[in-house]
Amino acid sequence: MAEMAADIPATWLLDLPSDTTGPQGWANLYDDPILLRYLDMAAAQNFDVKSAQTRVIAAEAELRRAAARLKPQLDASASASGGAILSDIDNAFDSYGLGLSGRWDPDVFGETKTIIESSRANLRAQEALAADTRQAILASTGRAYVSAVEATLQVDLAKTNLEFLTESRRISEARYRLGDTAKGDFSFAEANYQSALASYESTLQSARAARRALSILLGDYPTEDLELATELNTPNALPARDLPAAILERRPDIIAARAQLAGRVASLQGAKLAKWPSLGLSGSLSSGSAFKDLFDPGDYIARLGASLSQVLFDGGAIEAGIDSAQANLDVSLLSYEQRLRLAMAEITDAYDRAETLKRTLVNLELSSDAANEALRLESIQFDLGESSLLDVLQVQTRVNSIDASLIRTKAALLQTVITANEAIAGFI
Repeated sequence: MAEMAADIPATWLLDLPSDTTGPQGWANLYDDPILLRYLDMAAAQNFDVKSAQTRVIAAEAELRRAAARLKPQLDASASASGGAILSDIDNAFDSYGLGLSGRWDPDVFGETKTIIESSRANLRAQEALAADTRQAILASTGRAYVSAVEATLQVDLAKTNLEFLTESRRISEARYRLGDTAKGDFSFAEANYQSALASYESTLQSARAARRALSILLGDYPTEDLELATELNTPNALPARDLPAAILERRPDIIAARAQLAGRVASLQGAKLAKWPSLGLSGSLSSGSAFKDLFDPGDYIARLGASLSQVLFDGGAIEAGIDSAQANLDVSLLSYEQRLRLAMAEITDAYDRAETLKRTLVNLELSSDAANEALRLESIQFDLGESSLLDVLQVQTRVNSIDASLIRTKAALLQTVITANEAIAGFI
């Protein structure tokens, strides 16, 4: 399996510096104390994480039960009965018995060991899946937090835009009534105001929904009363892109898939061993007599036996079991190979998107600065009577669109960095 993981096409590998290191913790990528606190809360309180941890406990119990099959089993019994002959019904007699029996399967051919190996592989898989669930929840919490902050910033922007358009509407209406401006300008100002008001209400609802979604991930009931950062900062650089087998093997979903493969191999071995005979050893120590003789060692009977059984004909059930186990192994192998490729795609796509968003963010920041400067100059010209209100509103609409896009891009970059960190198992 390791060879398969390492067999990566050269075109899928990326140039790496010689000092490539492993994934960073989230605090090293984006140091937001509120987010870090929420990540701790999600790890401790999220119900998906708790369910995954419970499945690990169940798998541990199954392994203990499977391992117990290699140990002898002892049973104790006690009995008491009374009876009488019908012709002498008044002369009743009692009988008492004590017994101790044991049996043991020495597992000569190793069938029980394959069951234990399958249970052990299942435990490893559940542990890896629990780690994968925890990482997925932490990543989802991070993205939800960023979405909530973004929504709040969009509300602030929408409010600022609404205030600007409210004042523009007031001025336009006053000038229209004085005959200083055409009705078309006033109608345009009114249309912009009503559109901004509708957008503001929609943005408020999105912000409330984003907060509720975050609270659910934190293991709480839906609530909007959450502390959030007041801005979205640029994250630190991601670790150097790296796609060797070492990174794939660190991903919990790959570890789980590999453990599931090991379990399928053990199941196939067990199915093949069903062809072999089974050997059992048993022994017992029993007494059946009057009550006064129960504790007399001389009254006990000891037995020791061994049994050997071999299936001669089962209608092809064993062969069918082998074929089924082989098919299940083949399916798991194909799923494992597909999981490797998907993991590579997730890492490459996340890093590629992060780099693209970084460049986009630089352009949008420059565009925002230029647009806001244009609005400032247009407002001055309007105050001097050298520009119409229509021109100011058109520039304001463009400024609002660029600033909203800037906020979205900052949030998208942070969310992509979270996804990239998740893809290289950075939350483990």
